[in-house]
Amino acid sequence: MAVIEFINASNNTYKGMKRAINYIKNPLKTAEYLTGGKDCSPDTAYEEFIMTKQNFNKEKGRQFIHFIQSFSPNDKVTPEVINEIGKRLLEHEVFKDFQVLYATHTDKEHLHTHFIINSVRFTKGYKWQLSKEQLESVKEYSDELCKEYGLIVVDGEKGKHKNRGEYRATDKKQSWKYELYLAVKHCKWCSRSKNEFIKNMNKLGYKVDWTDERKYITFTTFDGKKYRNRKLYPPEQFTKEALFKAFELNKQKADKKQLEASMELLLTAIGMISKDNSNKYNSRLSLTALEGQAKKERAIEETKGRGLNWENEK
Repeated sequence: MAVIEFINASNNTYKGMKRAINYIKNPLKTAEYLTGGKDCSPDTAYEEFIMTKQNFNKEKGRQFIHFIQSFSPNDKVTPEVINEIGKRLLEHEVFKDFQVLYATHTDKEHLHTHFIINSVRFTKGYKWQLSKEQLESVKEYSDELCKEYGLIVVDGEKGKHKNRGEYRATDKKQSWKYELYLAVKHCKWCSRSKNEFIKNMNKLGYKVDWTDERKYITFTTFDGKKYRNRKLYPPEQFTKEALFKAFELNKQKADKKQLEASMELLLTAIGMISKDNSNKYNSRLSLTALEGQAKKERAIEETKGRGLNWENEK
């Protein structure tokens, strides 16, 4: 299980930044080989961060960003693998041109990696900004990495990320797009082939135009709205190549009956949401309503062993 948590630092100054850097490099919590830097050296990260700020005259305001990627004690994995996952997480586009110091801590029952990001981009001097959509994308990428390494993937710790995935539902102009995104994501991990993917999307009410002649896949909603896979965010996770890669992974992780059970459980949960008059979401946004909702957990418990949670897929 990997949970991404951003820490609000009360003392976000040069002094606070140095304290945070010293904390994550504390030899009582980590080892030198579990400490690394993206576009900076772990030994001189503090000085390099300051130099970047001075180069662009961006020495005021927020100085650093601190976040943690935590894993469950139930994940039987070594600190080296957790460190590698953290390093690969920084390949996400939101971290491009930002200096990042990271260290995997082994002092707690659960392994976790700390990240300290310089608040100023070293190429153009832009300050760090992270939209809700980008935050969701980082979490999704973290989940993809966990899946690749065979780790457990869940929604997060109880009470955290409660509204994960629901932020777009408040915008009626965008909610159908987010609902489509959820449908594609679910079918991506419940299918072992292109044909199974299309069939599962059909079950959720979507038409799929996927041909070899066209570069992009076009999805059509129940009311005729069309949307291409290149517009789903992040687009690199929904290319034809990425989908085929997921299908191959599914073949390795589960047999056909397990994936069919996953899809059936999802449809059962959707039926529960659609029949619930207290549901604040439109019945056509049932997947959005399932995101982070207790009903999803109850549906899983009531049909335990039927497969939706075969890798605790969200």
